[in-house]
Amino acid sequence: MITLVVLAGLNYVLTYYTHTKFLDYSFFVGMVVTIIIWFFTSKGGYSSRSLDMTVQGSTGIKMDAQKYEFSPNIAFLTSLAYTIITLGVMLYQYRSYF
Repeated sequence: MITLVVLAGLNYVLTYYTHTKFLDYSFFVGMVVTIIIWFFTSKGGYSSRSLDMTVQGSTGIKMDAQKYEFSPNIAFLTSLAYTIITLGVMLYQYRSYF
């Protein structure tokens, strides 16, 4: 529920300041939040390897490499569902443009 409130709040703030419709940015907000959640909840990716190399360069101690691992949590799944639903609604709403 918190994820939906955050997504709707971000979308509302963006549409309020740009004077557009709520639907216009909802897909993009959902996609950005989904990518951010995925980036910060995965292990062993680019940022983890970069941090390991920095520590190894500073201390001379080799860090154990982490295997890339991502286990989707409820926030990620909620954000992904929001993104997919808003994509469908957006495509339906703007069907005359296609």
